[in-house]
Amino acid sequence: MQRAERYVCVSVHDVAPSTWPLCEKLIAMLDRIGSLPLTLLVVPEYHRRGSIERHPDFLRAIERRLARNDEVALHGYYHLDEGLPPRSAKDWIERRLLTDREGEFAPISQAEAHARLDRGTALMQRLGWPVTGFVAPAWLLGEGAKAALGRFPFHYTTARSGVYRLPDWDFAPSAAVTYSARSGWRRTLSAPMVSMQATVLRRPLLRLALHPVDASFDSIIAHWERVVRRAIETRVPITKAQWAAMQVQPAAAGSAA
Repeated sequence: MQRAERYVCVSVHDVAPSTWPLCEKLIAMLDRIGSLPLTLLVVPEYHRRGSIERHPDFLRAIERRLARNDEVALHGYYHLDEGLPPRSAKDWIERRLLTDREGEFAPISQAEAHARLDRGTALMQRLGWPVTGFVAPAWLLGEGAKAALGRFPFHYTTARSGVYRLPDWDFAPSAAVTYSARSGWRRTLSAPMVSMQATVLRRPLLRLALHPVDASFDSIIAHWERVVRRAIETRVPITKAQWAAMQVQPAAAGSAA
């Protein structure tokens, strides 16, 4: 792979035992396209419904995906925003309009963020899953959570507008292309936006973010398939971890050897 090439990262968000049937529908569609390496954003205790460790069938399914060269990234811990209500219009838009009370790492303190990151990374280590990335639910990372994240050996984290390469927080612009499927009018507006963004965005990395709710609608699954097929005509499929590893400067890599 060469730096001059353009890349596409296809990620499946909110991966957990309760969402797995819908995630499987998305993954089956992606597998029909070809051997795409996927980034699976796994939530340790999605919506406080119990640890993924209690679901051996789910664990085996993820391990099969890892064997196919997919990546697992840590995606929050509970995926629930249980903090105090938003105090500004900006916070309300981010925590209530763009997501429905799921921006878990937006309002919590540094201490609480550290505790959840610690539990999440320990869980992944027990399972033997290599995890180098953290993605906050709804891409919302408050100042306390950002400070806590810097104390863990992640290689990257993402925002709606791009990817941060850790530990230096180097920012690479790269908008996330995603559906908003919570209501009919959102789905209607999302379809042309997804098509347009996936076509016109010229950044070196294109991020296509699929969510379990997308699989509830055959029309969205079919649309995603068309979008992904078009994307891989001009871009190299890659996981987020692979892309982050490629961005290490040669001098830095040499000094660490």
